[in-house]
Amino acid sequence: MIRVPMVVVAIASAIAVAILATIVVMHPYLQVDANIERDIQATNLGPLTLTFPFFTWLGGPGGIPMQIVVILLVLLLNRRAWFLALSALAGGLLYEAIVHLVNRPRPLVGQILRVTEHPGSTSFPSGHIIFITISAVVLMVCLGYRYLPRWARPVGWAVVAGIVVAVGLDRIYAGTHWPTDVLAGLLTAVAWLTFVLSLRRVTDRALATGSKQDRRNVEPTPSAVAS
Repeated sequence: MIRVPMVVVAIASAIAVAILATIVVMHPYLQVDANIERDIQATNLGPLTLTFPFFTWLGGPGGIPMQIVVILLVLLLNRRAWFLALSALAGGLLYEAIVHLVNRPRPLVGQILRVTEHPGSTSFPSGHIIFITISAVVLMVCLGYRYLPRWARPVGWAVVAGIVVAVGLDRIYAGTHWPTDVLAGLLTAVAWLTFVLSLRRVTDRALATGSKQDRRNVEPTPSAVAS
């Protein structure tokens, strides 16, 4: 059994990634990318920039520790969701496949206002966005839907969305990715997560809390996951 709306979101997101990948393979440099990037880099983001070093570390050297912590938290607090968590985190493998397939050059100083980081891999899609988005959603789905009261779940999703936005701005602000790289990373994460969450065999036991009413309450909606 599957959740059809989530399958639709997964397919639409995957198609969007494929379209973006085709465009950037044909045209690695897009003027609209450069314009948006320069505009963001020229904007004073205030205290938000204080979070950027942490997110840079979390999606880079801290990526493996982050995923280990996520798995440990799920095992400790909602052991029934371990397979769901592992299945979702496996979506990070998509990054390795896409980044080598597209092989897009990263932004250069002459194309944007500044480049403050120099990662070794290519640009498309943003691995930071993929890994952090998946990890945040796993925590929200596996733990938030078990322990947060129903009224607090939108707050939890708002926190997840805020983290994703901050990571995306960090990648663009540092000059390590084009905006389309960030968008493709988000769509990749959404495609994989909604596919995994569409599989009732994977999610039903993980999200169950006891009563039938509780089980209805913990089922995430496609719009919530897409956030």
